Amino acid sequence: MPETLRSKLLSQGYHLLGSRGAFKACQWQKKSLLNDDVCYKQRFYGIESHRCLQMTPVVDKCSQSCEFCWRVTPADIGSAWDQVEVTEDEVLEPRALMDAVLTANLRSLGGYNPQAGAIVSEKKYREAREPKHMAISLAGEPTLYPFLSEFIEEVHSRGMTSFLVTNGLHPSVLGEIALPTQLYVTLAAPDRKTHRELCRPSSSNAWSQLQQTQELLGSLSCRRANRLTMVEGKNMFRPRAYADLILSGEPDFIEVKGYMFLGSSRGRLSPQNAPSHRAIRSFSEKLAALTGYYLQDEQAESRVTLLSRSKQIKKIQ
Repeated sequence: MPETLRSKLLSQGYHLLGSRGAFKACQWQKKSLLNDDVCYKQRFYGIESHRCLQMTPVVDKCSQSCEFCWRVTPADIGSAWDQVEVTEDEVLEPRALMDAVLTANLRSLGGYNPQAGAIVSEKKYREAREPKHMAISLAGEPTLYPFLSEFIEEVHSRGMTSFLVTNGLHPSVLGEIALPTQLYVTLAAPDRKTHRELCRPSSSNAWSQLQQTQELLGSLSCRRANRLTMVEGKNMFRPRAYADLILSGEPDFIEVKGYMFLGSSRGRLSPQNAPSHRAIRSFSEKLAALTGYYLQDEQAESRVTLLSRSKQIKKIQ
């Protein structure tokens, strides 16, 4: 990892784990501890915000350079590095990575100890120190991590549930790994041209790979979701094309999530590219009509809606 990138990540509050992994305390964990506010993952699925961790096994690696992504890309800092190749000897093995994530969480909670004066529930503070959920996302593409299957198994062996978020460009990996509790495949374009221009994949076959992942999705025996990242003026059109792509995978859930003007994306896009929640809901209603999914819930603060194949959503325990 280039030193310029390492310095940038540290300044942004990342805990670097080995040479590739990273952890960053989620704002919703802090909001939950301080104000009892909760993330949409708790509202939609029952994941307790104060017991949820977000991490990545490969913070500097991704097979796309999406304009809307908050992660730091080579162009953002005038540096260069290989963004796709990862070898086993340059990453933490699963148990060490898991231990490092849990240690980083304990460090990040230092300022929330009620015995040191923090105005935080003693019960919630202690629960936060014993997390129950792992979001394998944050930044980078986790399917590039060579021990992903073993890491998911390690998470589950610790009594935790897992969300895995992927850009969908590596169907061969998804077809072989131990399955997470819930798998997210991001859909950020209704067609090949938009995908190439907005997501900027490194592979010339990226659109075909994403289509293969969608076709695979329906055969996977875990909870499955498509997340549509909506960017005003860039990809918020052709709802029927999105619907066709979604129905090829028949996920359990569809999340329609508005782009937020955050992180390094602020150097590529403008505040006008962040859609209002009203626009997100309107687009979601069109998708519901085209797919037959039920528009079940929403959280305006996060500009996100939830569509479900079933009227009843089983919460994750």
